[in-house]
Amino acid sequence: MAHRDDIQGLRAVAVLLVVFGHAGVPFLSGGYVGVDTFFVLSGFLITGILLAEFAERGSISLPSFYLRRARRILPAAGLTLVVTDIAAHHLLNFVRARAAVNDSIWSALFAANVHFARQGSDYFAQGQPPSPFLHFWSLSVEEQFYFVWPSLLAALLAFRFHRLLIVLAGVGGASLVWAIHVTAASPATAYYSTFARAWELALGAALAVAAPHVRGLPARAGLAFGWLGLFAIGYAACSYSERTPFPGSAALLPALGAACVIGAGLAARQTAFGIGRVLALAPLRYVGDRSYAFYLWHWPVLILATQYAGHELSLGTKLGLLVFAFLLSVVSYRFVENPIRRMKPTLRASGLLWPATATAVAVAALFILDSTDRAAARLDAAAAALQPAQLVRASAPAKTRSLDAVVAAVRQADRGAPLPSPVTPSPGNLRGDFYTFPAGCSPGEGKTSSKICRLADARSSKTIVVIGDSHAQMWMPTILRMGKRDGWAVVPFVKPRCIPRSWSSKGECGRWYGWATRRAPVLRPDVTLVIGSWMAVWEPPRAIGPVGALSSAMKRVSASVIVVGDVPGQKRDPTDCLLAPHATMAGCTSEATRVQLSTNRAIAANARKHGIGFLDTLGWFCAHPRGSSTRYLCPLVVNRTVTCVDRGHISRTYGLQLVPEFRLGFRRELFR
Repeated sequence: MAHRDDIQGLRAVAVLLVVFGHAGVPFLSGGYVGVDTFFVLSGFLITGILLAEFAERGSISLPSFYLRRARRILPAAGLTLVVTDIAAHHLLNFVRARAAVNDSIWSALFAANVHFARQGSDYFAQGQPPSPFLHFWSLSVEEQFYFVWPSLLAALLAFRFHRLLIVLAGVGGASLVWAIHVTAASPATAYYSTFARAWELALGAALAVAAPHVRGLPARAGLAFGWLGLFAIGYAACSYSERTPFPGSAALLPALGAACVIGAGLAARQTAFGIGRVLALAPLRYVGDRSYAFYLWHWPVLILATQYAGHELSLGTKLGLLVFAFLLSVVSYRFVENPIRRMKPTLRASGLLWPATATAVAVAALFILDSTDRAAARLDAAAAALQPAQLVRASAPAKTRSLDAVVAAVRQADRGAPLPSPVTPSPGNLRGDFYTFPAGCSPGEGKTSSKICRLADARSSKTIVVIGDSHAQMWMPTILRMGKRDGWAVVPFVKPRCIPRSWSSKGECGRWYGWATRRAPVLRPDVTLVIGSWMAVWEPPRAIGPVGALSSAMKRVSASVIVVGDVPGQKRDPTDCLLAPHATMAGCTSEATRVQLSTNRAIAANARKHGIGFLDTLGWFCAHPRGSSTRYLCPLVVNRTVTCVDRGHISRTYGLQLVPEFRLGFRRELFR
């Protein structure tokens, strides 16, 4: 386990793949495989160090191991956490700063992967800006693995040496099988899962156990394995993308490639053209020595800069930011990481590193959270005191043109007027202004059925069945308020994430849709409302067929079927737009695209053709700007009310203001 220059070079390759991939270098869409290289490297090095200690002393000192890990990991990690928290507080709005601080606490506890996996499986958390601490998930995976592995290794070495490979093969094989399964079932969970990544660490550990045998590898074989391994890593980095199912079987290529490169360095003799000679070049060694610090700094630098700018940065700007991040890593390596790592390893000094790091992060977090909470409280109080004018009079005739308040908001956007202040709901808790089903009334993640719940006027003999995705969920406050007023029982068959194009799939959404279309007809409802997401730019005409098929099927068992039109949504995140310095109505107004408008018209025409009602909602959110009869502008703020909680879902507050208009439109279609 002597120092190997080629391993430092491989570290450099891994970190450069990651940082250039994150910067958006075009030919490195799969640069994230650098993390898999790190996992294999880490499994090899840590296991090798423990085996060397056992060979020398006849035992493994777990306290010494964890104190060494503390000196290696905590100083740079703690510095990054505290500095990034402070930078987020000064550069971002208080909502994003508060979220970053929360993420930093999870990261300091080495539970970031659990935290981000939970966020990734939350449908309504998608589309949010990435956390500046997202990359800490990989450190959490490693530390969770090493919480168990050294103790298990020490126990196995006390018996028979050959059991190591058997255990590693068993653990690694089970982890790989699980990774392939969970990647297909829940990609977000798989990506951050320690169990789905453990096989890569086990692969490196197995290579360390087998190192004495690999050392006899002929030079030519080492030459071939080394270049083949580097090619495998490079091919994965260049050919993989965000669409690649990962880390299932696809992770085998970069992980086995890393193992081949490491194993090639164990060959008895290195040839002149061996991969070890290339990786040992001084520039690669220099980057490799600082790879840990570079990995820690690059992501928050890129994310904070992008969020501060409020738009995606150019590739040149991102590369310049990476240079800055590398300079930070050089400084932190020189003055923090290296001195502490090389300090005299006393138990007291090393043992204080984790509590000192946790305390530093906690103190910074408390000060920042106090500041953000005070800012949130001011906005919450102002929003609570606000009483917007009545958006629609209950006696007003139903109409298909835009609401007067929407037209007025578009005129304000045309003039470049500033955003009104205050607004409701509070920008500090915008995502909380969304309807949540009673427990069990909507199938959660991985579920394909739920309870049959009667809401609104539950005892009524008149029944409205609502079938759809999260866009049906966002209209529930409006429908329930109308149901209570007019004596309707409302029965939801709603599953977020299952948009119309997924209804015919063989996966989770297809199974839920099959269940819903079997159970809903049994109720023989008076009215069926079909509500789905089809106004997203990336998903135009594919919703027409599923919406039409569902409407026609329900028409056979329902007295009336009404399709509720979709909403164009917003191009910018509402929270960031509302809290941006000098925000204007124009800056927080989006334009409906031609695809969105044409899709809406096509679904409306298809409904009319088959005698199905269509409730057009476009004019409740968008209006024509002056001088145009074809364009539609959709303001984020109407009547001092924020219309959307994220880019695609309306706020509960605005939905309740629309109850009179929704009710009149509903009755018009019902008695048409």
